[in-house]
Amino acid sequence: MIAPKLDTRQPIAVGSQVLPSPRVDVKDSETPTFILLPSELLIEILRHVDGRSILRCSSVCRVLNRVIESSAELQYYVELALDGMLDGPQSMVTVAERLEQLRALRRAWSLLEWKKEVRVPMHGFCHAYELVGGVFAKTSSLGGFLSQSSPRKFISSWLPSSSDPGHTLVRKDIGISTRDFAIDPSQDLIALVQTDDIFYTEVHIRTISSNIKHPEASSPVLRALTSSTMTSAFIQIVDDVIGMMYWMELESRITIWNWKTGQTLVFTANIDLQDCDGDDLPSDISDFSFISNRAYMITCGTNGGSIQIFTFGENEHDIIHVASLSLPPLKSRVRLGHCGIHTGPFVARCLPNTPFWTNQEERMYVLSVQYVQEDPDVPSARPRFFLFFKNSTPLRYIQKYREQRGTSTFEVPWEEWGPRESRMLHHQLPYQWLRYVHGHRVVFPLLSGSMQVLDFNVRKTKRHIFPLQPDSKASIEVVDQPSTIVSEGIFPGPVETRLPYRACRRDELKGFSGVMIDEQRLIGLKSPSFADGDIKDLYVFVF
Repeated sequence: MIAPKLDTRQPIAVGSQVLPSPRVDVKDSETPTFILLPSELLIEILRHVDGRSILRCSSVCRVLNRVIESSAELQYYVELALDGMLDGPQSMVTVAERLEQLRALRRAWSLLEWKKEVRVPMHGFCHAYELVGGVFAKTSSLGGFLSQSSPRKFISSWLPSSSDPGHTLVRKDIGISTRDFAIDPSQDLIALVQTDDIFYTEVHIRTISSNIKHPEASSPVLRALTSSTMTSAFIQIVDDVIGMMYWMELESRITIWNWKTGQTLVFTANIDLQDCDGDDLPSDISDFSFISNRAYMITCGTNGGSIQIFTFGENEHDIIHVASLSLPPLKSRVRLGHCGIHTGPFVARCLPNTPFWTNQEERMYVLSVQYVQEDPDVPSARPRFFLFFKNSTPLRYIQKYREQRGTSTFEVPWEEWGPRESRMLHHQLPYQWLRYVHGHRVVFPLLSGSMQVLDFNVRKTKRHIFPLQPDSKASIEVVDQPSTIVSEGIFPGPVETRLPYRACRRDELKGFSGVMIDEQRLIGLKSPSFADGDIKDLYVFVF
């Protein structure tokens, strides 16, 4: 049915807004009837479209552009998508107020202008720590640094925000000795790793708030077999799964559970990469990280280094080896010594009283790469580099594998993905504290002792350009030209990468041994990051 002529319509009121009526010449037979609909109907239709699609619609014609520009709600959805964010739960905060808060947060991060600085006491020794969803937590021994007792004390601090002063919860004895832990405050969830037994490791599933069995967990304890004494472990939570990589004297393993059902989804041990069928790990594995709650990747040193991408739990719990992404080619007698991988933490849902939150698929990964020169005729060298890439890269190969119903692993040479989708920079100083990645932002330590914030969500729209004021304390540079790494003893030729980023620096970030980052804060630490070191205070910069 053709909509009536709209040339003589009066302005339309939607809520408190008065919207201009579309003016379209209906005599033009090529005019789409969709845009002849009343403005309020167009807005209602577009409310059910994702933000990026709304942005594309605004480029179709002037009519749609006027309608979209006139709606605070549609603008909010567009700007959420551009910032890699998602809308939060319904509350008393209106859409217009959320849009204003979103723009204020974007401006603050773009200019590195925090609203306030707060020192949060965190005195005492630190054995393990986490920063997730605005909560900093740590475990320590009851007797402190010189104590022979295992870590049983747990402290969690809800850090201050622009509207909340924060608070701290202290448990002097959680009832078990812990090696490591992971948290997700959005699920009131903590996973505590206990390694008292030589034959298996236990992961206790509890609530942060009350230290009791989590009500959604079918079993209070998850178990993983160990062939010998565990020397190290790293545990992560992503929605309904918990993954742990752990090292023993002769091997490393990865175990992934569905913590709600108690089912083991992945149990792998390291073997030779050529024999790897998905159920096993390559023998030269360096590190492990989740991509989503049904996909993960590992880094390997074989054949110059690679990123191996796997999915799991999608088809009768099979582990599928989706892709192998090669790192830059190396000269002969050069090997990859170590390749660590780090990303920001995952949360299952938006935290209470929060208008919006980071899209969990919008994240950066940081590879910390060290090469070893083994040619006796060449001066010994162990250069280090950082390689940054977006989550969209592994997700694209996972999607491609599904669409093509693949049966074999994609072998992706460096030239097909690295130069365009990554940025390699010289290693200046090591990261002493983890949790230096959140969303598209990465804290980067400099030789000067300062810290830069690198933002890889570079956009040149009018919404994302904020000129520096004369009294600004920040130094800002947009890097959209290629970086070239020349290391004659390591690479056969120059390594060029061109993923754009914005680098922001302020002198106030000097003097810290590490700076963590989350959605609303930078958190500075001045103590070194060794086990059972005294953290003292957290220096919280609130945006």
